Amino acid sequence: MQSKRIISLVLAVVLACTAASPAFAAASKTVTFPILWNQQQLGEENVVATIKITAAKNAVYGSPLDLTITADPADTQYIAVVIGTGGEAKGFVTLILPEKVRILLELIPLPASMSASVERAANFNLYQYLKQLIDGSDADVLLRVAEELTSVMDVLQYYMPSLGDFVTSMKQVLKLIRWVLPDNMATRIYLDEQPTDSGTYMAGAVTLGDDQLNTAGLASIKVARKSEGVRMYWTEQTPEVMTVEQAKAFNFSAVTEDNGTIVENSKVSYVYKNKPGTPKYNSSVPPTEPGEYSQTAELGGNYKADNIARSFKIVA
Repeated sequence: MQSKRIISLVLAVVLACTAASPAFAAASKTVTFPILWNQQQLGEENVVATIKITAAKNAVYGSPLDLTITADPADTQYIAVVIGTGGEAKGFVTLILPEKVRILLELIPLPASMSASVERAANFNLYQYLKQLIDGSDADVLLRVAEELTSVMDVLQYYMPSLGDFVTSMKQVLKLIRWVLPDNMATRIYLDEQPTDSGTYMAGAVTLGDDQLNTAGLASIKVARKSEGVRMYWTEQTPEVMTVEQAKAFNFSAVTEDNGTIVENSKVSYVYKNKPGTPKYNSSVPPTEPGEYSQTAELGGNYKADNIARSFKIVA
């Protein structure tokens, strides 16, 4: 516990002393939202900080993304976060750290015994440890980090006056996440991981300085499903007529292909219906009773292709 506490403090000092300059990805429009996080009144000593988030247009699943964040004043310190709100992206969260911070964290070595992976134990460092703690966890892990820092803040406040600002901002980041996503929704939070899934995202930023009133920008981001070079076809061709036993053993699935490469575990949904004049049937489960049927396959998830359909007959 003591080693984790020391590591958390080192991380706080590094982050709180460093201005952010992120690079990331997406297709979006920029929105400015009103002051949400810092509640103090504007005085002579306060500065209104404006943070704008912009992104490239026409982002598509599988292609590089590039999110740009600019601040005024330019030396404004902040934490940026990208939140998946819809589609395959829903529940994804990533924190964006500037390259300078990442390099500093990588320069702080840690005992190999703290690594959860034998393969990564060599040259283990604070950045890897931080990713180990955060990656794949629920976003509420940020609150636990902030509480850990709060428990020792009085000791370091004299040496690191802005540590309290960092703790507050960590809580504000979680507040931003939960403002966008429901409290009871499971999330997957990562450090410096690009959002790749198709869907909608919200990108935001939180200032660190308590002398700055935040008018941070929110970017509404959309990553489209990939359709270029994507096709769908049947795994097996149905015979004109099949017996009940043949129907039970038949593979009714469809294959998704991306530029000649088969996509494993693609999200395909199926609908089976009866032909007119035969016993009524409407289900996602293949029929095994005598009758005439139609089958339609629809591709979902990160890929998009035209639906495919076919007819077949089952006899006793």
